[in-house]
Amino acid sequence: MDRLRWCSDGIEHRGAGASGGVDEEALVCQQSGVRLHDGSKRTGYESGIAKLTTHRLLWCSSDSCDSFIALPLAAVLSAQLEESSGLVRAGTPKLCLRLLSVPALVNVLASLPHPLPWIDRWVADGANFSSAYAVVPRSDENQIKLGFTRGGHREFERALQEVLGAKTWSASIASSDKRSSTRAFGSVGIGAIERQQAARAGATDTSLEEAFDDLNKLISRASEMVSLSRNLAKRSRESKGGDLTTDETTQLRSAMLSMGVIDEGDNLRASTAPSSGSGSFHSQLAHQLSDILTPLLTQRQAVQSSRATHDLGAGCIDLASAYCRINRARGMQLTSPDDLLRACHLLHQENLPLRLKAFPSGLLVLQLASENEMDTLKATAAVVEENTSLTAEELARTAGLSVLLARERLLAMEHAGLVCRDDSEAGLRFYPNLFLTREA
Repeated sequence: MDRLRWCSDGIEHRGAGASGGVDEEALVCQQSGVRLHDGSKRTGYESGIAKLTTHRLLWCSSDSCDSFIALPLAAVLSAQLEESSGLVRAGTPKLCLRLLSVPALVNVLASLPHPLPWIDRWVADGANFSSAYAVVPRSDENQIKLGFTRGGHREFERALQEVLGAKTWSASIASSDKRSSTRAFGSVGIGAIERQQAARAGATDTSLEEAFDDLNKLISRASEMVSLSRNLAKRSRESKGGDLTTDETTQLRSAMLSMGVIDEGDNLRASTAPSSGSGSFHSQLAHQLSDILTPLLTQRQAVQSSRATHDLGAGCIDLASAYCRINRARGMQLTSPDDLLRACHLLHQENLPLRLKAFPSGLLVLQLASENEMDTLKATAAVVEENTSLTAEELARTAGLSVLLARERLLAMEHAGLVCRDDSEAGLRFYPNLFLTREA
């Protein structure tokens, strides 16, 4: 309700005046016995009179209409009638109005080239929620509801839809622009630029609000679509005796994936016994993986061998880096992490020159199949001995590895008994195991 303002100007004071008949605000209809709701919460504004004009929605107490609550129709995104039905006693019918945000409403009203007298109740304080004329200082609701205790809700809703469709306030903007363009003053300079910027901002805010309104409606139906798709998949399998043909499976899964739905039954079968179609795809992906990464890792190993006397096993790459390189190479045909992992498990089966290795910490790396794990650890231990001690960062610089991979290799060397750790405030540092390198 923070979009609503207290006003005291009467509709009967509206005339053509200087702005012409197109800017005139006229009464369309009115209904008594109307209460206001802030979203779903009931307020103290009970049994008043609701008036619909060509520009605003007004509400005043039935006792006195000297001052009233006003809402510009430019703030209304949509209007929907809510009526109770069923065997129980019907509740009060309500007209739900979805509203622009306060900053968006200010932009829309500020875009008027010739503001009407009541516009300053919204625009004067900009996007400040604590307006002196605001009905409430702040509200988290983006909608208000009108409760019709004495009927007349259908006629009022019909009239409101017609006025919202006509958008008289927009017509006044266009016509005022035409009139102002013939004047020598008032349509140029900073004022004209500010009005144009405000008009563009208002149109953008309105478009965004309408877009998110449509998105919210789509999300509200998403759960129903998911349930419907899964029921369709289940019935299709039951009607075919539990198995579908390849073409039927492909069509069904394509339709479900286009809606963002993954059949849990397909996931279970894929994890236990991959289908021929899935296996073929992941087999091809495994070959692509080998074609892209094998030259890179071989080159790394060759460069490292030319610079050092020890083979430090530079021919490996962590799976996260491999995923990024593969997707860059594939361009628009991106692959998912799950598909990449399945393809990595097929490298040994396809007899490709790459292997997937898992460290005890859970880190996954791809390394050349020609690499010998123990030889690499011994060569790295020799480097540690030459340098007296090494940290993971120092080994990463020496061997051309990532820091994470260098740390895992040092931990693997410790597990093999080749090095010893020194865990201090300065960090984790590894030293040669003198029991192996020094004679008693």
